[in-house]
Amino acid sequence: MLPPTERVDPRLKGFDQLAPRDQLALLLNSQARAITSVVERIPEIACAVDAAVVRLRGSSGRLIYAGAGCSIRIGVQDGVELVPTFGWPLSRLGYLIAGGSAALSISIEGAEDDILDSKRQVVELNIDSDDVVIGIAASGHTPFTCGVLETSRNAGALTLAVTSSPLSSLCSAAEHPLVTETGAEVLAGSTRLAAGTAQKALLNAFSTTLMTSLGRVLGNEMICVQASNAKLKARQSRILSGQVASLSHSDAYAMLESLGWDLRLGLLIASGWNPEAARQALQAEHPFRELLKK
Repeated sequence: MLPPTERVDPRLKGFDQLAPRDQLALLLNSQARAITSVVERIPEIACAVDAAVVRLRGSSGRLIYAGAGCSIRIGVQDGVELVPTFGWPLSRLGYLIAGGSAALSISIEGAEDDILDSKRQVVELNIDSDDVVIGIAASGHTPFTCGVLETSRNAGALTLAVTSSPLSSLCSAAEHPLVTETGAEVLAGSTRLAAGTAQKALLNAFSTTLMTSLGRVLGNEMICVQASNAKLKARQSRILSGQVASLSHSDAYAMLESLGWDLRLGLLIASGWNPEAARQALQAEHPFRELLKK
């Protein structure tokens, strides 16, 4: 039986004969429904966030994205943004890519069917019980991705599945199956469309909530944003002076400059923490507001 994402919707047989505006309407309406499919999974996503926090908080555990083709490209896009946005260490990020890094830009024939390679990559990355592995596959049956989750779970890692296919092999392999039922694509089998939109939205929401739980957000501001240019240094200074009434923007700038642009450390010191105690407290990765209350 074909997974939902591979089915041909008989109502759309005349898609190519429609006017461009009608094609666009069908495509965008299907992607709007994809977002709804993610919203419907909020309880399951929240449960997965809680489980991931247990593994990652105060540990050396890594967030690892796994998949093939379009799915892993979406996963990598989510992962790489965690570094500049939330200051998540590169050493705590990992990718298991069918066909290797070259497959991010070109198609590697047969890579998604290579179960042996999936197991080899898990072993080479030394995945263990501190790690969180997210397998992404719209169809839910990609051999490489299923192999990654099975091997990772056997190694003790927390495993999540992001798929648009319920009752799939990927769901069976994961402790937390996150299923967005996007159904048949407007272009049959083209999972870069609705399924891809659902994957992007789900991962975006999951990782943002996870980073917030690990102390990298205060209010609705990014307190670990990397100050790699003038704009972001000014943003850090605005956040610090906005949180600490006694600090002017220029004073906040000077303080952050002296601290190597560690905004969280600046916030704690400005609120009365000893610098060394503040550094140690940050390593525990609790929600940041809890530290301000102490």
